[in-house]
Order: sequence, then structure tokens, then C-alpha cells
Amino acid sequence: MLKYSLIVLLSCLAGLTPVCYAQDTEQKPPVKYYDVEVIVFKNIKVPKSHEFKLPVPAASRTDNTLDLSDPSSISRAAESGFTPLTAQQLKLQDVVDRIVKSSRYQLLTHIGWRQPGLDEDSVIPVWIKGGTVFDSRFASIDHMITLKQDVPDQTEPQARKNAIQKTRSLAGLYELEGLVTITLSRYLHTKVELVLRKPAEKAHLLQQVEELPEPEQQDFFDMETELLQNYGLTEQRRMRSRRLHYLDHPEFGMLVLITPYEAPEQQDPEPEQTITPESSTTG
Repeated sequence: MLKYSLIVLLSCLAGLTPVCYAQDTEQKPPVKYYDVEVIVFKNIKVPKSHEFKLPVPAASRTDNTLDLSDPSSISRAAESGFTPLTAQQLKLQDVVDRIVKSSRYQLLTHIGWRQPGLDEDSVIPVWIKGGTVFDSRFASIDHMITLKQDVPDQTEPQARKNAIQKTRSLAGLYELEGLVTITLSRYLHTKVELVLRKPAEKAHLLQQVEELPEPEQQDFFDMETELLQNYGLTEQRRMRSRRLHYLDHPEFGMLVLITPYEAPEQQDPEPEQTITPESSTTG
């Protein structure tokens, strides 16, 4: 009886072994990679009656953000599979050429990068910038936000003034700045958080100042400088690969092309040929 029970037990274990082995060796599907190409351009002839919203701060960067102009940021992102595309790898140069030749548009940036298809919790946002670089004569709502974070409202006026000067002495503001985030769940999704900065019109400036707390209102006028207005493009859209998508704003526009990337197959090296010396016959 004992011998029979042992045979049954061994038979059951033998039947379970292949299943357990298959579970242990089951592999995850390979990560998909995509080439992302972005063109941003400014509209020269802007409709005078377009909607105006205030205020529009720029998006915030974190240590996890990929800045395509920063070599150290590029190096960190490469560990997660994010790499910039070279000019030769970009596919939309003919579109850029038409924008440059047009009297209606002005090119702000044309960039691209390769990235894995990741979900929102794992993806790395990409920081892009372009256009004119405004020097310390200019300030924007972003300077005020930085000031409010670093300097309490109760700070003495002279200390606040010194903080303003320090804020303005930071690297110049770009005409275009913001985040582009490409995620993959069931479909590809593109999230855009961009601002276009332009010298503020007086009417818009007064509206913008009224949106600030009292201390910041005075700081704004104490700057004695030209102020910039941020025009924001914030949108999230599902996108199909290999199709050119257009995101529109009265002040500027954006083109996005996402192309699946397939690594070229590595060819097996040709076997080395063994050269045998020819025998010579002397007569």
C-alpha cells in the first residue's frame, strides 16, 4: 500500500514540474521603443480677438526631467533608454524648410529623441526650449512665482529687492519652454505643457499684476524692466504612431511624429577563411 502511494505521489509531482518550470521561465514581452520628433513654431500673424487667459506659469522641472540641452541630464536619462536623435535621424526636415520659408510662421525648435514606451509612473518627461533668449532686462510671472517660493511676504523691502535682483540674474528665460511627456498604456498618449513668452501689452500687464498678492504687485513695478506674458499650450491627446499630429494655439503651434523604432538586426560575422599556401612545382 505504501509503495502504491509513493508511486502516485511521484506521478503527481512529475506532472506538476513542467508547469512550475514554465512559470519560472516565462519572459515579459520586450520593451517597445519609439522615435519622437517635435516641431514648435510661432504664428507671426496672430488674430487680434483671440482669448486671453491669466496668469499662465511655466511647467516645473524635477531631477527626473530630461533636458535635451544638458549633457549631464542626457547621461542620466540614457540609463533608462532615453537618447537624443541626431539631425540625420529626424524625418521632418522638409516641413521645417517650409516653415522657415513662410512669412506666416517662425521656427522655435526642431528636436527629437528615442524612448521606451512606459506608463505614466515610469516615464521621463522631456524639457524643451527654443526661440529668443531674454536677458536680465526682462521678467515674467515665473520670476514672481520663484520669488514667492523663496521669500516670505513679511520680508523687509530691501531684502525683497535684493531677492528680485538675484532672481533676475539667473539664466535668461527662453521664448519657448515646457514639458513633453509621451506615455504608453494601451495607446500612445502625448501630454504637452508649454509656454510662449512675449513682451506684455499694457492692458494685459495690468490684468496680470491684479492676479498677484499685494507685495508681489509692488515688486512687479519695482523691477523697472520689461515684462513678459506667458501664453500656455496645455493639452493631452491620444496619438497614433507614424501619423503627424498638430496641436494648435492662436500664438503658436506644435507638430508631433511618433515612429516605432526597430533595432537593425545584427548580421553574423562571416567565418574567417583559412588560406592554404599553394604548392609550387618546379620542372
